[in-house]
Amino acid sequence: METSSQIVQGASELFKKYGVKSISMDDIARHLSISKKTIYQHFEDKDKLVLEVLVRDLNHDKKELNVITNKSKDVIEELMLFGEYMRAHVINLNPALLFDLKKYHPEAWKYFQDFKKVFIVEMILRSLDRGIREGYFRENIHGPILARLRAEQIEMGFNNDIYPSETYNNGEVQMEFFKHFIYGVSTLKGHERLDELMKYKI
Repeated sequence: METSSQIVQGASELFKKYGVKSISMDDIARHLSISKKTIYQHFEDKDKLVLEVLVRDLNHDKKELNVITNKSKDVIEELMLFGEYMRAHVINLNPALLFDLKKYHPEAWKYFQDFKKVFIVEMILRSLDRGIREGYFRENIHGPILARLRAEQIEMGFNNDIYPSETYNNGEVQMEFFKHFIYGVSTLKGHERLDELMKYKI
């Protein structure tokens, strides 16, 4: 019998590729070659499964981003590696995913928004503080304002009304946001370090 973690993994694969609304419990069952009844033995409805997928995926992201912070030599390398991680995980992500969460799965959407407002914003704030201490970021930046701006940029990149998927590549959109943000907060020393790492494409 499939475990709940295997069901979550299979559902996550489909949601990322096709969005949430277009994927039914029957689709997930076929994808995993199991019965729909097996899925309902672990999850009472699609809402609960969607929430569990989101919780698992965001917890994984949190662990990976913390690893990056701990192993990076400086804040510029840290943010470059953050960017690489983001692009590796969003380049094939269906832009409908966040729209579907917002419209059809309010509990999961609230969890995502809380994650963004707490973990993501606080992570960016720590990076901004680190950059100031290391001399890579300007001392006169307003961290709380810019941290929230950066968090909203990440979400905005998935907005199909602003960046339609048939015209824009998610990875390229996120990269342009990243460069615009980090060059804007950096000192000359930060620009030089960023140019160095961009050259070697960490």
